[in-house]
Amino acid sequence: MDSLVRDCEKLSKHQTAAMNKTLGSVEATIRALELALTEPTSLASAHRQSKQTQDAVSEQLKELCTNVAKYGKHVERTFKLDLGVVAESRAFENKRTELGQAIMLHFLRSGDFDLARSFLTEDKSIAAEDSAWERFEAMNALAEQIRTHVLEPALEWALSKRTELEALGLGLEFTLHRLRFLQLVESGASVEALGYAREWFPHSNTSSERLDEITHLMGVFMYARRLGSSPYAGLFGERRWGEGAHEFAAAFCAVQGVAGASPLAVSVAAGARALAVVSKVSSLLRERRVEWSQQDELAVEVPLPDDMRFHSVFACPVSKEQASRDNPPMALPCGHVICKASLDKLARGVRPGATASGRFKCPYCPSMAAVGDAERVHF
Repeated sequence: MDSLVRDCEKLSKHQTAAMNKTLGSVEATIRALELALTEPTSLASAHRQSKQTQDAVSEQLKELCTNVAKYGKHVERTFKLDLGVVAESRAFENKRTELGQAIMLHFLRSGDFDLARSFLTEDKSIAAEDSAWERFEAMNALAEQIRTHVLEPALEWALSKRTELEALGLGLEFTLHRLRFLQLVESGASVEALGYAREWFPHSNTSSERLDEITHLMGVFMYARRLGSSPYAGLFGERRWGEGAHEFAAAFCAVQGVAGASPLAVSVAAGARALAVVSKVSSLLRERRVEWSQQDELAVEVPLPDDMRFHSVFACPVSKEQASRDNPPMALPCGHVICKASLDKLARGVRPGATASGRFKCPYCPSMAAVGDAERVHF
């Protein structure tokens, strides 16, 4: 996928260069024709220029079409997937309402209210509470104000929800105060920015944890007259407003008891990453005439980025199998953790020396244990 993105960037640059060359040749021809209108003696020169432009444009177009065709073949090779593995899935066979509800909530939290209304009109089985509409309308309105550099309404909301934000360990209040501080510095109001920092930074819900960051921010006054060339230039990019709006939306959802990221968006993104791997494994299993017998599990592990990991994953050190709902991790009295299937095998006397009482030796230390001594571990 990375090579596909790089080739796309190269194709885009080549297209831009070809367009510039073509426009240059066309403009030169136009100038030659305009000159021929006033000086008939230059008509032959204009004719030659027109012929050269035609050849140049044809050459550029031919080269561009060749590169586009090569890139198309690259895309086909990259996405040559057997989507039958997706079509055969029955995960949502009896969960149409739940899936529709997830889609509708995704539209609401994304601010696509017109799309959500159209979706509700077409699918009568989906219902939306008025309170959900009001909450997400308020959230998107405040987030949009942050993107347009208006912070006061969002700050008022954060102050009113300080207790909930503290309980969740979220630093939204400090983030908004930092944005306001940088906004004042950028506008040239250094004295006002210093007063704002003294008034609000010590009282933010996470100020004690951000002491180093606050100390670093105070150094910005030394470069107040040349922020663009200072070590603090990266703090004043336009993207900070989008990041602040995104953090506000996540905190707003957390306070409302809703996932910070859209479950539908995360599921689609994770599924897109897994699609190529699952398709390849499925084709290999069919070639070998082997079926994956486990239900609700993938046949192979799919690596996901950290922002898509919402719980810890435990692999049994004995069987090397990943823990699941039916095979949870179990902690022995000595502190070592193994999966329940391994625990049952040890208790049944699979290992020589096990007693009839079900007591067995820990696989990693001399301690003895029994099934009743083990406790389930919840990650």
